[in-house]
Amino acid sequence: MRIRYDWKFYSFISLLILGMMILVLGKIFLFILIVVLTLVVSLLLRFFQPLKYIGIELVTLSTFLIGIAYGPVVGGLYGFSALLLHFIIGHYYIGHYVIWVIPEYVLIGVFSGILQNQIIGFIVPIIIILNLSNLFLTFLTDPERAGKHIPYVIGNTAINSIIALQFFEQILGFIA
Repeated sequence: MRIRYDWKFYSFISLLILGMMILVLGKIFLFILIVVLTLVVSLLLRFFQPLKYIGIELVTLSTFLIGIAYGPVVGGLYGFSALLLHFIIGHYYIGHYVIWVIPEYVLIGVFSGILQNQIIGFIVPIIIILNLSNLFLTFLTDPERAGKHIPYVIGNTAINSIIALQFFEQILGFIA
């Protein structure tokens, strides 16, 4: 059973939330830079389809960054709206998957905002748990899609972990 989502409605809501966040935040330039970079990667993935299947995306790490830099409310709202826009712009499958993925990203943003710098040491384990739980839940709800999801999980875990280990603290030092 496929669920049909109105992408125009979700795009409007996501852009509205991001727009309100830009108006409220004091560190506007850096916030805008992170949002634009994340969405540009999503847009590039739409045109270079093979890249999206190996797990390239910036929503996960940018949600951690925004949560730590701007607090739990902004982090949670960012996780929600950035992930929805990523799915829509990158032309990803949107189905049962959003039932657990969107709350996961909201929680990443919220807990990053609450724990602040204490979460940095746990980013890689969280990325691993996030990807493995998504794979498991995909297997339970859509077994046919689970096999196609394995290369994404491996690539996404590796790419996000490498970026987190190599650059996360420097980027955070720049924006916080």
